Amino acid sequence: MVSAGRLPPLRDVLRLSLCLIGASLSLAPARPGSPPARIERRLEAMGTLLGLSVAGPDRAAAFEASETAVREISRVEALLTTWRPGGPLDSVNTAPPGRAVVLDAELSQVLETVFGWSERTDGAFDPTVLPLVRAWDLRGPGRIPDAAALSRALAATGRGRFRFDAGTGRTLRLAADAGIDEGAWGKGYALDRAVWVLRRCGVSKALLDLGGQVAAVGRASVAVADPRDRCRPAVTLSVEDESVSTSGNSERGRTVAGRRIGHLLDPRTGQPAPDFGSATAVAPSGLTADVLSTAFFVLGPEKGLELSERLRREGLRNEAVFLVVADGRLRVVASPGIHARIEEEGN
Repeated sequence: MVSAGRLPPLRDVLRLSLCLIGASLSLAPARPGSPPARIERRLEAMGTLLGLSVAGPDRAAAFEASETAVREISRVEALLTTWRPGGPLDSVNTAPPGRAVVLDAELSQVLETVFGWSERTDGAFDPTVLPLVRAWDLRGPGRIPDAAALSRALAATGRGRFRFDAGTGRTLRLAADAGIDEGAWGKGYALDRAVWVLRRCGVSKALLDLGGQVAAVGRASVAVADPRDRCRPAVTLSVEDESVSTSGNSERGRTVAGRRIGHLLDPRTGQPAPDFGSATAVAPSGLTADVLSTAFFVLGPEKGLELSERLRREGLRNEAVFLVVADGRLRVVASPGIHARIEEEGN
């Protein structure tokens, strides 16, 4: 649905109905004497809400560019989804062990990148956590697995449960219970692709919010929600041509048999990661930000900051923000580069 009407003030905050994250986008005129136009849309995509704010020389151009981005996100969803049967990634997850599935070049290259992140994060991120997701029934009402079920799920998790050749696309699942989950990287990749097609359309200012992960084309202000109250911003960051991803359990956690369990699992132990608040990653790539916010949350503030610093030393530009809740109070723990980006801090 397209929202009509005049442009909101510069400092307005774009809020989705779930109060996941907010952002504001400043627009410069497309040409002298011609006011910019901005299209704002809200729709469902990839099992969540998608918000778009796209600038163009006129409304028709901005709308057509936004349509291109929506179509691209829909294409990526079909490519990656394991929630619906029949997609390429679902075919890998359901093929008999040892039977090769031939993937196209795009998905093969994405999987090669995604699998590489498991080693780079010391196993805090692992795309093969689907057996653990099933053991905890995180796609359903949730359950607490017994020791035997958790042990089987852990045994089916890990890079060694798959063999693939990015050059030929041949991919093999080596264990009957093994499976790839797109939950901690699929949205990020979809945002990367949407940004790419927007730039192909000549868009220089846009903002996309896919279920709380933001990708900015140009400059924007992004408000990171307080994990105690997701409708209240805790800190507002300035970003430019970057993606911001926040991981936490405040929304998707659930209570099972009197125990609160989160949806973010530690692949190394098979247990839900300890819930301290939230972890936010800022990176040039949506996929990278998506992966890192998950890894940062699993690792926690101290080790998460160490990972962020190590990756910067390796040449990967990134920043980390941890919102830590203790005794009812909120503490901000962040990488050094964040301080120059903070525009506002909540109480």
